[in-house]
Amino acid sequence: MNTHLIEKLWLAFFPRRCCWCTGVTAPADMLCPDCAEEAEKSRYDSTDDVVACFTYHCRARHIFLRLKFRGKRNLAHSIGYAMADALHEAELADNDLLFCAVPMTAAQVKARGFNQSELLARSAARWLNCEHAPALLRKARETEIQHDLPALQRAQNVAGAYAVAAPELVAGRRIVLCDDICTTGATMQACAHMLEQAGAAQVIKLAYLRTELSAEKLT
Repeated sequence: MNTHLIEKLWLAFFPRRCCWCTGVTAPADMLCPDCAEEAEKSRYDSTDDVVACFTYHCRARHIFLRLKFRGKRNLAHSIGYAMADALHEAELADNDLLFCAVPMTAAQVKARGFNQSELLARSAARWLNCEHAPALLRKARETEIQHDLPALQRAQNVAGAYAVAAPELVAGRRIVLCDDICTTGATMQACAHMLEQAGAAQVIKLAYLRTELSAEKLT
């Protein structure tokens, strides 16, 4: 079936939602007209190697919180579109990309019912017509909750915590590593390191939201 027709059918049953307020928006638009007026001042301007869509402290977090804590998995469709769009703006989008996600332990997935980062990776890959490798990475050991730790301890907490489950899929590939929120980048860096060790040609770190540590978490 024609790809354009498939997308039209999909949008008929699952209309595109604004990535900030979840209201219905035009098929080619990421934000509804009201939210689009605030996009420029709220959109994240990355100065490092992490491509992110928005800052955490803007309206964008509302749709994310509904997905992560209220189980609204269908919202991953719109969030994934925003992430795909961010890759386009960074001039990194290409159909040879392989998408994967920062993993959770089996216990964490069981408790929540899903890995939200995996849902976002799958959605973003679909929008770009790219390959998605579920569970390409696995969490080899339990770690302390990152947001409870100061910056200096975060890298130590996740060092050696992740492993590549299928190295044969990684060698020579351009990998997009997806996560929901990036703060210090320690978790994504630990995962990227393992992908690079497995032979990835490039690892692009992609997050929906970017936030900064509060003052008490900096030491």
